[in-house]
Amino acid sequence: MASELVLLTGATGLIGFRVLVFCLRKGYRVRVVLRDLAARARILRTPSIQNLDTETNLTFVEIPDLSIPTAFDDALRDVDKVIHIAAPIASANPSSIGADLATHYLKPTTDAALHLLSSAQAHHTVKRIILTNSLAALIDYVTDTDETIHTESTRVTNIQQPPYRSPFEAYMAAKISTLNLTEQWAESEKPAFDLVHMAPGHVFGPNEPVTNPKELLQTGTNRMILAPVMGKAYPKEAGVTVHLDDVAEAHVRALNPSTPGNRLYILSSGGVMGTKLDDCFEIVARNFPEHVGKTLLNNGSLPSFVFKVDASESARTLGIDFIPYEQQVRDTVGYYLECVQRQPSSTPSD
Repeated sequence: MASELVLLTGATGLIGFRVLVFCLRKGYRVRVVLRDLAARARILRTPSIQNLDTETNLTFVEIPDLSIPTAFDDALRDVDKVIHIAAPIASANPSSIGADLATHYLKPTTDAALHLLSSAQAHHTVKRIILTNSLAALIDYVTDTDETIHTESTRVTNIQQPPYRSPFEAYMAAKISTLNLTEQWAESEKPAFDLVHMAPGHVFGPNEPVTNPKELLQTGTNRMILAPVMGKAYPKEAGVTVHLDDVAEAHVRALNPSTPGNRLYILSSGGVMGTKLDDCFEIVARNFPEHVGKTLLNNGSLPSFVFKVDASESARTLGIDFIPYEQQVRDTVGYYLECVQRQPSSTPSD
């Protein structure tokens, strides 16, 4: 009997690539959606992929624009499960995304998810769709207080409207809107497949497709740790974090029909009170003393605030014991140092 076929978007990103590796390790066949097929070279040259038998289990399909109504029609043929991760992320360089933040974040994110669901409804092989969201989808800027504890059943009714003052405001609105609209769609359309929503906190772990140290400092959520460890000041962030491997494992476990569907799972370590992000400096000093003051200045700043989330029910249901912040930092910084050591002449300073 052939293994199930999973359609995966976002495989060139931090989360998506690791989900791809975990799916292949579990024996799933994976059809990866790329906006440009040239990007498959970056995936195929990684050690994790080269160590797997991917000749028959890994294929690629090109969809240049995920937000058009018919984008997924052909790609979904014979697909059993879908993991949709691709979406605009909160950029470290707002000038690179233009002035219209709503156009960059809100419309592409919601359109891609809704068009995917509509296309899947016409493909009777699809049994489950996993939509990767974010804890940002649970933030209500009107009603939240310092005492609000966010759970799997938390839903936001107040969504900030454009124009947005920052990429994060637009990103948050896109995540809330996508969760709300896809749940409303499922309630209205009652599809044959079920939906699973993943809501991770800040995701940390080795970003294997990226090997350039300077790019690592500018790409994805890992920059939140790496920039301060390199001596930079980082803006205050919520102390909700999760290891990349836990996020990938949660997605793969959610492919199993024994994992309950039509619900949201919170992925966050550290308990309700979360993590004190600037503990990263002590963790680095203890684990990489020979690099402190040299490759790692370890003297930046990373202030955090408490954003209360209770992930205990998600952890129980998924059977995951979340990897602690200590290892999140150790693995992220350790990978960065590996990349620096491979290019000893290019220790970045910016």
